[in-house]
Amino acid sequence: MEEKNEVTARETVGQHVHDYFGRTSVDRGHFHTFTGSTNIQTVVTGGHAHEYANVTRVAENHVHRMNGISSVQVPVMLGHVHRLQGTTTVDDNHSHTYDLYTGLPRAPRNVRRGRFFGPFSAKAEGAEPREEPRPRRRLRVRKTEADEKP
Repeated sequence: MEEKNEVTARETVGQHVHDYFGRTSVDRGHFHTFTGSTNIQTVVTGGHAHEYANVTRVAENHVHRMNGISSVQVPVMLGHVHRLQGTTTVDDNHSHTYDLYTGLPRAPRNVRRGRFFGPFSAKAEGAEPREEPRPRRRLRVRKTEADEKP
């Protein structure tokens, strides 16, 4: 298994993430599937890597958690990918292994804010407060004559 990369600093220009999906090894007669997106890249020796964390789908009435740091970038046509490999958490007295490559990079979207208060969050000193989200509109359903007949 490859050695984990040491995190050294955060990049702020050209931020991107990678989507991934796959399945675990077969253990105790079953496997788990999973999907996820990596975190924004982190500068490491030899390039950059991504942290990832997700929960597998349910199989045999249980799930496993997966997390770690990807390999450094692997050049491919049209961009680069990263290798994710490791072992899930132990649940129901067993674990699974996984080994896969991410998809190509994409711009981050739907970034969760407020969970961690870093220098760029709205709670940081001197940061501009974020606008409140607009309330969702309720869907109005009109009754027809057919609805009123018993």
